[in-house]
Amino acid sequence: MDKKRIRLLVSFTLLFLGISGPAPTSGATKKFELVAKQQDLVIGEGVVFKAMTFNGTLPGPMLVVDEGDTVEITVRNEDTVTHGLSVHAANAQTSLVVGNLAAGQSKTLTFQADFPGVFMYHCAPGGHGIMTHTMGGMFGMIVVEPKQKYKLEEQLGKKPDLKVYVAQHEIYANGRDFFDGKPLYVMFNGYNFRYVKEPIPVRPGDYVRFYYLNVGPNLTSTFHAVGGVWEYIYYGGNPNNVMAGTQSVLSGPTDSWVVDWRVPAEGPFTLVSHAFGTQAIKGAIGVLNSSKGAPRVAEVRSEGPDLKAPEKPKRIVAPFEVGSSDLDRPVRFQRGDRVLIQMVGNSFWPKVAEIPVGTEVTWINEEVFDLLDGERTGQHNAVVIKGPGAFATPMLAHADKFTLKLTKPGEYEYFCTVHPYMKGRIRVYK
Repeated sequence: MDKKRIRLLVSFTLLFLGISGPAPTSGATKKFELVAKQQDLVIGEGVVFKAMTFNGTLPGPMLVVDEGDTVEITVRNEDTVTHGLSVHAANAQTSLVVGNLAAGQSKTLTFQADFPGVFMYHCAPGGHGIMTHTMGGMFGMIVVEPKQKYKLEEQLGKKPDLKVYVAQHEIYANGRDFFDGKPLYVMFNGYNFRYVKEPIPVRPGDYVRFYYLNVGPNLTSTFHAVGGVWEYIYYGGNPNNVMAGTQSVLSGPTDSWVVDWRVPAEGPFTLVSHAFGTQAIKGAIGVLNSSKGAPRVAEVRSEGPDLKAPEKPKRIVAPFEVGSSDLDRPVRFQRGDRVLIQMVGNSFWPKVAEIPVGTEVTWINEEVFDLLDGERTGQHNAVVIKGPGAFATPMLAHADKFTLKLTKPGEYEYFCTVHPYMKGRIRVYK
């Protein structure tokens, strides 16, 4: 008797005896490892992002399984702070298994891929940390291929000539901008204008399938091909959710689609989020370069590029600490000014303050989610790391304030002891 028949017989026997058992599975077991670590990533020409990552890229590894598969994902935390994992393809409470994962810990999540489609995974230590770590770069795409065929594949009797996996996502210079939904860059697969610099080759008549995911974490996108009409679109990537003949797909954060399209002619076709001012102009543009003699490419994956950081970057984007001075411009206060430093999005704002000697400084916590503890909370303090003197605020919850006077000139570097990557500076001048 084969294994499938044995599983079915065991299940029926348990039901007859009134004992509930696990449902029989029919797929294979697919295993993956996601490693949480901080990494400096190149996200544009000479532009470096100080990121939190899975496996050192942004987006992280692309995970592809089949409907009905058993999926095992091991999360290993090589960072110095707590991380976790939320997998949107799992119809289960994943945070109970792989949430709040301390530095050095490793845990494994197992689930069955019951629903086909395009899903997001992201870091989920819990609470406030879910939001800030996702903003910091810890996310990726998981695709559950369906048992049934997509409509165009069924009509044509063949698989796509090219599969393009696209994760659209935002980069923020600081927690204040993240809080307000004002990204510095918006990009496809981890690099500004990545597929403008390296156009995707296709041929006229090619059957192309896009697996599109809007990671967000804030903006709503409209994915469109200039010069084309999407033949079939499937909301969530589920073949049962089919529509035909649309100019774009509308996607809020975590929304996804599978798009089936045949390239109508030669020439470049621009892929774009049609939210021009907030997204396309900030990096969310790519090119499909169609020509008769184009080289064959089977797939374009969603992982971010693994590029060597330049010795002298022209810009460092550091959402939680002080980056390049063109982004984290010092705010200079004059005598008599009120000096207010916000704690928001796991960063201090302004990150660099210049104040006259003898000035009072007030920190205020603007994080609304001040529940839980450790990495999961939005509570913060400010404690000197180095400088001409020492200071330490108490732990501040939402809307709490603390004021002190700085009387010694010089530069103070300080951090939050709960979120030690969260750093700011105060320069006290005479």
